[in-house]
Amino acid sequence: MKTLSIICAAMSASLLAAHAAPAAELKIAIATDVTSMDPQYANLAGNVQVSRHMFESLADLDPDGRLTPRLAESWTRPAPTVWLFKLRRGVKFQDGSALTAEDAVYALGRPATLTASPATLNGFLKDIVKAEAVDAHTLRLTTAAPLAVLPNYLAMVPIVSKKVTEGLKPEDFETGRGMVGTGPYRFVKFLRSDRVELQRNEAYWGNAPAFDKVTIRIMPNSPARTAALLSGEVDAIAAVPAADMPRIKQNPSFTFYSKPLSRHTFWTLNQYSEALPGATDHADKPLTANPFKDVRVRSAFSKAIDREAIGSRVMEGLGVPTQNPVPSTMFGYNAALQPEKLDLDGARKLMTAAGYPDCFKFSLFARSDSHPTDSSQAQAVGQMLSRLGCKVTVEVVPTSVFFTRANKLELPMLLLASGVDGGDMGVMLEYLFSNPTNNPFRKVNLQTYDSPRFWGPLREALASTSDPERERLYREVTQVLRDEVGVIPTELMVGTWASRKGVQLKPRVDERTYAFEATAN
Repeated sequence: MKTLSIICAAMSASLLAAHAAPAAELKIAIATDVTSMDPQYANLAGNVQVSRHMFESLADLDPDGRLTPRLAESWTRPAPTVWLFKLRRGVKFQDGSALTAEDAVYALGRPATLTASPATLNGFLKDIVKAEAVDAHTLRLTTAAPLAVLPNYLAMVPIVSKKVTEGLKPEDFETGRGMVGTGPYRFVKFLRSDRVELQRNEAYWGNAPAFDKVTIRIMPNSPARTAALLSGEVDAIAAVPAADMPRIKQNPSFTFYSKPLSRHTFWTLNQYSEALPGATDHADKPLTANPFKDVRVRSAFSKAIDREAIGSRVMEGLGVPTQNPVPSTMFGYNAALQPEKLDLDGARKLMTAAGYPDCFKFSLFARSDSHPTDSSQAQAVGQMLSRLGCKVTVEVVPTSVFFTRANKLELPMLLLASGVDGGDMGVMLEYLFSNPTNNPFRKVNLQTYDSPRFWGPLREALASTSDPERERLYREVTQVLRDEVGVIPTELMVGTWASRKGVQLKPRVDERTYAFEATAN
């Protein structure tokens, strides 16, 4: 009996070890590039989903996009322009030092100093005129005007340690300097364009993540991500290529996930440059005027795009035609705005009226390492515009090249995707359309649409303390955006993920993939 007990105990230990083994390490492949380890350097998708493992914000958004407390356990508004945030007690940075309100004051001021950022976080902070540490656990923020969505903005800004990061440059973070946050994982290693390695923070103040070690592989190549999952090189992937979805769904060794996103695709047209970069007539003579300054041209391009075909065929069901920048469940949705229908006759009449009956020659741009269908969408739109007589060159480039050139206003027409990361449509619109002309704190030139008919009601909405009034103003804003064709919306997106059996992911409306939300089963 003693021998049998020993054997049973050994078998039980072996079974327990086998059951626990999946929790040892999790390997995830993401589709977007990581351009910096500095969590405050750039509000880019790859940067954000990696940094969130190590750094946290005062507020947060849950997987369905609802605002929740994080480092601040609560907040109040004692006056229209004054907010008090109570910091969570017992939170420590990964070097053992306590999180204080002084760290928060410092962290909220730091993005303004990162002047080379291609997508600054300071757009979320520009309304704050004073940040004060009332005591170690109380932060007081004063805004220039009433701002109902300030907690939503703060959910976008990671808090860093003043002691550790003061005086550091963004490039210093790549070697580990400054990589001291309050999050569930610690930084181990960053290999550019390859991987980020993390170790569980055993002193984390919140719920312990399921996996001891995490490796986030940077794989913008869609077939490579699928191959890595099928071969066992990684345990889970984000942005499953549409072409690979059937075989993953049919394979009992894997779990497939999909979720409607608070993210839409749209085309931005350079409305600022006097001469449209690289554009010529059909005799290759540079255009003397920028056609995208004319709303008739912008409207014609919108009418020439077949959104149904893009969503159902090009995106293989992963896109739903939209005119709204948010899904119908989101605050601010304008039900009166239906997706624009294909209208080639109407488009041709507008082009003729604008003086471009045969269109012109130009390039449109998309990213090679963002959504798996970006390249296909760009090719499809190029072909659709050719029916207006346009001679379109489609250029698909890496994110780093794309944003560098876009920020210099070198791209005439570009495909972008934006999500309501702040849980409120106004937060997304204000950030998306800010540029150095209308916001001195904003250094990004991606959006050149800049209309007082748009900005007036939007700013009024963001200041309103009345939800019904804010919703009414959001409807007005989106109608103006439609009438003036500020951008050309095309699809609401559907996110996809896959994991091997034994690993359970948590799909999110912001399309991020967080290892600390994954479980072993």
